[in-house]
Amino acid sequence: MGLPSSGIMNGHGFVQHIEGGAYTAVVPEEVTAANGIDLLEDNDLNMNSSTKPTDLADAGVWNNSGEWQGIEAGVVKGDYFYGYDHAAVPSFVNAKAVSKTLSTGTGNSINFVDTDDTFNFTGTTAFSISFWVKAGWSSSLNTNIHFLIGQKQNASYQLTDMIKVIYTESTNRIRLQYGNKTTSSNAWTKQGEWLFHSNSGAYAAGYAAAGLGSTFWSASNRGYVNSDNYTMITVTKSATNAPSAMKLYWNANNAGAPPITYTSGSGSPTMSTTNNRSWSVGSNGVANGEIKTGNSSATVYNDLTIWQKELSATEVSELYNSGTPLDATSHSGAAKLKGYWKWEGNGNATTSNDNFTISGGSAIVNK
Repeated sequence: MGLPSSGIMNGHGFVQHIEGGAYTAVVPEEVTAANGIDLLEDNDLNMNSSTKPTDLADAGVWNNSGEWQGIEAGVVKGDYFYGYDHAAVPSFVNAKAVSKTLSTGTGNSINFVDTDDTFNFTGTTAFSISFWVKAGWSSSLNTNIHFLIGQKQNASYQLTDMIKVIYTESTNRIRLQYGNKTTSSNAWTKQGEWLFHSNSGAYAAGYAAAGLGSTFWSASNRGYVNSDNYTMITVTKSATNAPSAMKLYWNANNAGAPPITYTSGSGSPTMSTTNNRSWSVGSNGVANGEIKTGNSSATVYNDLTIWQKELSATEVSELYNSGTPLDATSHSGAAKLKGYWKWEGNGNATTSNDNFTISGGSAIVNK
């Protein structure tokens, strides 16, 4: 229960509040100016409160009626502690991100190998992938930015047990693709794409969600971003094995199902649930030489999360948190959070046993 919104605050009630109980303005005989301060100092104040007291001697006193009187510059202020929140949670530290170097090659990767099948999603798995990205490429890139790709370790084909999220600069589209390939003639893929520069028909939702206008996405035209110039991109898929089961969110803006879809293949190999998969950020995968990293300046990524569920629009909005990255472990859907990387000083996971190795010119940077 919160503190009263105005008036003189009762000392006994405040002590009850910081001890975790309900505020009750009942003054027992033992609450006095002397022992009231002792009671307060004997309890650990939650210093995560945005209105935390910093110096009890200067903050105020209890009078002999058990009433707290805050003092600031000689003025009695009964509202000094009214905003104090004993139950406040620690602020989410989000000072760093990871930068994918423009240098190519496996020695410049951001990569891990999943050996315990945590992320071995298949065509009938519901999943969501979300990350914050600060575009570094120019509008003349004319190729693909691989935001995230998972593929069978040491596979002969990029498509083997593959899930990837990419931006195709030449067509101004984000693509979610998954599928499998075991031989040159035994392969299949499901693919959905969202186009952003056309405000008509099926493309209008993407146009409205991104805020790019008629100009393609690049470092000079980032569309809707937060105060740090990052965009939160979230792709989701239900358990249905079809492109129509996909959705895209730009920040918390719902771009809906993909207006452009492909289903192709000359076979039907099942995506494995046991093959080790290599996951890479910012390139087309270690197995493919870590090329396609962009141009102009390095693209920077923050707060990558992978979920074994289709996040709803409400859950995506919760994760977006009005533009301030949320500690995903406090998210209402955290029970289905399988991977979470904050990039606060290294590539270690907050959720998952899989830590990214950051190699070569790729590095942790100030976000």
